[in-house]
Amino acid sequence: MSDAYTVFWRQDCWQRAVTVPRPLEVLFGGPHLSEPSFRRAAVQAGDLLYPIGVHRQVLYVFGRMRVREIRAVDDAQLQELFDQFPAWRFLASTCTDEVILGNEGTHPYARRAVPGEIVKTLTYLPRRGPRPVKHVTEDGLLTKVISVQGIFRIAPASAADLDAVLESPTPERRATASVPPSGGQQTLF
Repeated sequence: MSDAYTVFWRQDCWQRAVTVPRPLEVLFGGPHLSEPSFRRAAVQAGDLLYPIGVHRQVLYVFGRMRVREIRAVDDAQLQELFDQFPAWRFLASTCTDEVILGNEGTHPYARRAVPGEIVKTLTYLPRRGPRPVKHVTEDGLLTKVISVQGIFRIAPASAADLDAVLESPTPERRATASVPPSGGQQTLF
C-alpha cells in the first residue's frame, strides 16, 4: 500500500507552478529546509505527493503526483533533467541532490483552499504516532507556516480530504501567478 505526503512549496514556487501548462511530472529534493529530502522523509515509488502552500494563513493544495522513481543526482545528471523538464526547473534549489520522477500528475491548481474544517483534522503520521497539524486557529487558519513546512506523511483520511479539495468544482481550474490574490504583497501569510 502506498503512502501520501504533503510537500511544502514557498510562495514564489506556487505562484510560478500554477502558470505551468503541464501536469506535475518532476520534483526536486536536497539536504536543506528550503528543499528537503524526499528520501529522508521515506518517500518511495508509488506514494502520492500533494504540493501545498500558505497564503494569508490559508492552506492551499496545488495538485497531486504519484512517485514513479526517486533518483540521486549529480550536477551533470541534474542538468540533463533540467533540459528534459525545463518548465519545472524553478523548483530546484542550489543544493539539489535528488529528483522525483512522477506520473498521474495533475495540472497545478490555484484557488484550491483547504477548508478550515479539513485543516483542523489534517493528520501527520510521524514515527512517534499520529499528530494534528499544529498552530491552527478555531477557524482552521494557520498561525505559523512552520507547522506545514517540509515533507510530511499524512493519514489516508487526510489524503482523501485533499483529493476531495482537488476534485471540487470551481469556476477557474487554471490560474495566473497572482492567484491566490496577494494584494500586491509577497508574504507567506
